[in-house]
Amino acid sequence: MYLTLTSIVQNLFTSGSKEAPQVKSLDDEDHTYIRGDIVDRGPCPGLNALANQGFLPRDGKDLTPTQVEHALMTALHMDKLAARSLTSALPPLCRKDGTFDLVDTRRHNVIEHDSSFTRLDFHQGDNYTFQPAMLQAMIDDADGGPVTLRSLAKTFIRRDKESRAAGAPRLPLGLWFVRLFQAVGVMNTAQTGGVLTKELLEAVFVEERFPDVILDNPKPRTVFTLLGNALGMLRYVILGP
Repeated sequence: MYLTLTSIVQNLFTSGSKEAPQVKSLDDEDHTYIRGDIVDRGPCPGLNALANQGFLPRDGKDLTPTQVEHALMTALHMDKLAARSLTSALPPLCRKDGTFDLVDTRRHNVIEHDSSFTRLDFHQGDNYTFQPAMLQAMIDDADGGPVTLRSLAKTFIRRDKESRAAGAPRLPLGLWFVRLFQAVGVMNTAQTGGVLTKELLEAVFVEERFPDVILDNPKPRTVFTLLGNALGMLRYVILGP
């Protein structure tokens, strides 16, 4: 799930002008957590979790952007503008019939990018497998406390330096903004008062599961809450964490 400034602006003016296509609802499905085969998953823990919990097809295949938009709105309480803006990056991954598989999201520099907090860079040979040591480094950046916007800024700076030192090229401007919004994506999705506990992070990144503290929290997740989190972290990036 990724967002750019361009997609926000485009969808701000078009979100109400298109008739929503019909989508097969999975709202009444059993949302018991069942971990899917990693072979059929992509690098985004959020999309993987939605499939693991039955908000998207559990096999991760033949998805549509509209299905993903619906899942974001129903499972994660996103408003329509936020959900549509996030899914606007998916069409380049779609086949001629308008569908894609989660494994297609591994394609480099479409929505997957270098300098991830929890994955290696593309040139390192595996840009989609979760790396436990990288999550632990993100937790360690919080100096023993919960992860906050300040500690995420420290991780953001550290991962940029590590990525460049390992030989990754600079991100294009568009993907830099994708990275910025992705850095605070879990914070915005969780809506847990600006802190992320180790237990919540392990649920999302290790198990690829959204815990009840997220699913049962009806507070709307909007473009504006995401922008607020991004700007809050960016302040620490600029001024120093």
